Amino acid sequence: MEKALYILHGSRSGNSRAIAHLARDYAEYLGIETSIESMQDFNPEKLKRIRNLLIAVSTHGEGDPPFQAEEFYNYLHNQEVPELRGLNFSVLALGDSSYKHFCKTGKDIAKRFKKLGAAPVYPLVECDIDFEDSARQWVRNTVDLIQKEVKPRVRPENNRANFVFDLKLDDADDDYFRAMVLEKRLLTGRNSTKRIYNLRLDLKNSGFDYKPGDSIGIFCGNSRLLVDRIIRKLNFDPTHQVDVKGKKTLLKHALVNEFELTVITTVVVQKYARIVPNTDLLQLMESKKAMKQYVETRDILDLITDFPGVISPEEFVSILRKLAPRLYSVASCELSDRDQVDLAVGIIEYVEGGRIHQGVGSAFLSDILEEGEKIPVTFEPNEKFRLPDDTDRAVIMIGTGTGVSPYRAFLQERNLTSNAANWLFFGERNEATDFLYREDFLQFMENGVLTRLDMAFSRDQEERVYVSHKINENGKEVYRWLQDGAIVYLCGNKRTMAKDVRLALLEVFRKEGGMSEDKSLDYLEQLKSEKRFREDVY
Repeated sequence: MEKALYILHGSRSGNSRAIAHLARDYAEYLGIETSIESMQDFNPEKLKRIRNLLIAVSTHGEGDPPFQAEEFYNYLHNQEVPELRGLNFSVLALGDSSYKHFCKTGKDIAKRFKKLGAAPVYPLVECDIDFEDSARQWVRNTVDLIQKEVKPRVRPENNRANFVFDLKLDDADDDYFRAMVLEKRLLTGRNSTKRIYNLRLDLKNSGFDYKPGDSIGIFCGNSRLLVDRIIRKLNFDPTHQVDVKGKKTLLKHALVNEFELTVITTVVVQKYARIVPNTDLLQLMESKKAMKQYVETRDILDLITDFPGVISPEEFVSILRKLAPRLYSVASCELSDRDQVDLAVGIIEYVEGGRIHQGVGSAFLSDILEEGEKIPVTFEPNEKFRLPDDTDRAVIMIGTGTGVSPYRAFLQERNLTSNAANWLFFGERNEATDFLYREDFLQFMENGVLTRLDMAFSRDQEERVYVSHKINENGKEVYRWLQDGAIVYLCGNKRTMAKDVRLALLEVFRKEGGMSEDKSLDYLEQLKSEKRFREDVY
């Protein structure tokens, strides 16, 4: 017998799962027979027998479905999927508005359901990283609507107001491990134009079962200097109390520890503009290109300085995103030492608008953190960027800057588990100062773990040379490796490097594979679907 309501979740970090369980709890409280499953475990053939469906799903990176939702997502977008007329559904899409394709997985699923004839019982809800209130409201509204359509065993309407909408999130305040900093070592040379550190953390008793490709998240507080400047600019009282997670907190403490100040998104700007209808800001918002350029290099202090207006402390914190841990790819293999982990941490600092800007992690890790201190960290697995189970399969690794860190971990593991070929393309500015983990990679070459190493140091010659150029130069061999079954990994900057590498690969497919432009695009998509082209870009 089919349940009255099905609830599916697809989640990388567990937030979608928590929302789905809240919907299940509320539905059962109202007497609705309910079934809940992960998309990873759900048989999509059952869709044609379901009448009411709620979906909570996140988006990974640059618009991809999370690993747990991949098969469900691909099934829906198969041309042979049957019509779903008679299905009522609603989708809650989780995302991060600092990414271009905000909430794309949820949007795609909702759009596909409509095309297949399903009827939305409630409109799509898009949530940024501060999703809790919107998620609770979505649960309440959707389940209430479905309760009117089905016949529950009991109808406890009188008790509806007594239900507690408690989201049991995995990232609760106490869900972190305090790791000691065993090493803070500068990887870049004295005359380098950038600072990149290797952080070695003690994870003994953490319970983290990390693998190469996974990430460690570090909880960083905002610069107190930046917070003081914001408070002064807005003429706020730092001891004013604001509501944070249902508790009264001093404004300055909240801005240091709870809210994102160094990154702004179009969503944040839109919220600010609704409270502060600054004419210049409204004009900026009319141009998508100008808005994109603005949010890429500005922070909250820039926003309130460039577009001043009257705003209260309560209104101000209401526009801010919550402060999320900064994620860093593990640069070491747990098979070598599970109790320790290395991270390559790049310091983001640049001049814009006449002042120095720093990332929140950059200010904390470079200027405050010292060896011997303990810092709160969390663990985030990344199943989409793992070494193949088939240890005989060759891999091609492409990365620039700190994007090379997971490949150090890959090669440490391959040294212990595989005799297959490994090829690394690495790019940075100057070889003398920016060859990250130089000794490690040269040692991998010497002992044969690293079969090929092609490097592009862009500023060591008059004409700029990038990893995309090296891929084109070695196109014949790259294509041969792919034809022999190799897996390609891409890690690094999403705005420039990742785009250029994809274009270089498409050129290789056209030149060496004799493919048309359309066929080369199809081949890249085929590699993705076969999990032979894997990206982790940021």
